[in-house]
Amino acid sequence: MGIFNEIEKYGDYFHSVRLHDSILLLDLRLPVDWEIKKILSSFGSTTQVKVNDTTTTHTLISFYCPFSNKETEILVSDVDKIIKWNKDREEKNNLLNLKILELEKVFQSNNIESLRNINFDFKEREKKLKLDGEEPKVAG
Repeated sequence: MGIFNEIEKYGDYFHSVRLHDSILLLDLRLPVDWEIKKILSSFGSTTQVKVNDTTTTHTLISFYCPFSNKETEILVSDVDKIIKWNKDREEKNNLLNLKILELEKVFQSNNIESLRNINFDFKEREKKLKLDGEEPKVAG
């Protein structure tokens, strides 16, 4: 993959890439409410982070590492994981809000007896939902 494709995949998040004293720096403008350091520390990354300018909506963040093939690949992988985790979290929050609105409509348009009998049964049994990152224990 060429440098154009690497930069293009970050879209509007991309700010700059630079090399300073054998340190590679990738600067991204990320939403201010995104988790970054927490995600990096969760998988013991060697990628370093420096928070730069912050506005009410975005933060300019420098991800950096020694300029070597291996370390650069780790940095790119780490940034990809951070973006994916945060975009997934945003989508989950949007889905939750949508489902809350759907449930409110159900509760407004049904009587109390029918609401007491509501069950949530997920159709795809193979894909088990996780509670706090772990699959729920099923007795039996």
